[in-house]
Amino acid sequence: MTSLSFCTYNARGLNKPEKRSQIMYRLHKKRVMLAMFQETHFKASSIPKCERGYYTTWFHSPHPDKKAGGVSIAFHKTFHPSVLSSEIDSKGCYIFLKLSEGQNVFTIANVYFPNQGQIPFASKILRKLARFADGSSIILGGDLNMVMDPTVDSSTGKSSISPASQHRFVQDLSSLRLVDLWRVLHPGVRDFSFHSLAHSSYARLDHLFVSHNLLDLDPHCSMDGFLWSDHSPVYGRLQTRSPLTRPFTWRLNDNLSNDSVCMSDIRSAITDFLDNHRNDASSPPIKWEALKCVLRGLFISHGTRLKKERSAKLSTLLSSLHDKEALNKVTPSDHLKADISLLRQHTVYFKY
Repeated sequence: MTSLSFCTYNARGLNKPEKRSQIMYRLHKKRVMLAMFQETHFKASSIPKCERGYYTTWFHSPHPDKKAGGVSIAFHKTFHPSVLSSEIDSKGCYIFLKLSEGQNVFTIANVYFPNQGQIPFASKILRKLARFADGSSIILGGDLNMVMDPTVDSSTGKSSISPASQHRFVQDLSSLRLVDLWRVLHPGVRDFSFHSLAHSSYARLDHLFVSHNLLDLDPHCSMDGFLWSDHSPVYGRLQTRSPLTRPFTWRLNDNLSNDSVCMSDIRSAITDFLDNHRNDASSPPIKWEALKCVLRGLFISHGTRLKKERSAKLSTLLSSLHDKEALNKVTPSDHLKADISLLRQHTVYFKY
């Protein structure tokens, strides 16, 4: 059994290379293999080159006329499913993908609901999704722009959607045997994925829905902090029935050449190796292969050291941010908002 990790995230724009790089690094560290983004703000005529770094396969549904809305799906560089079919909206509202990997066949759906008319839009999208999935298991992620249960999904206890409309949406989900992954795993818990600074309120607008049968695959669901957007990423994970990744291939991290401790050890290792094997009868190619093994071990060791140091610093920042946000959700104050804003700045500009 191996894990399929996925997330949904309203990024409020992915055009800036630095912001995009930081988000991809964060998702990589969270071991996300499949990311669903809303509000990418890509324009159809000028989509940036995203196929670099950790996420190398992308599917885009941009707004046709302006930098607004838009959805995208990205695969991690180690995730290589077969795409059996796809349906990509021309207005930047949804992407459907049917994926096959070994014994697993999933339909992935990424949706972005409008600010008004959410229920009619939902009914139309779910009918399309039912036809596209054709009986396959579904993972649906997106920003619904509405709360499903205001008593637990909104800090104000209010919703712009009537109870009758909410009930209709739940019925539409039930007809596809889709369940709210967060709510199933965290019944009664009040936590939120959206923070409105203007209204000093929180809501859970971002959701992951999965087919009922996928609950047998040891599911997990969690939220992150509000770092690059007023939305939080929502993470999901399932234990799948066959390997979903290819073997790892080691590559030298060029940044290690800037680390004085690492380079000092490398120079010492080369000197010691040459001194110890100066009179060795082995051929030069054999010695070279042996030296490469020694150096590779040192590079891996120092790379691990630097990663642990960076991870520890970032974890401290994120832990402090999480604690402040959790407190602000319960008892909002200007002092907490100032602390949160400062911690976000330190986190966003953290050297990844």
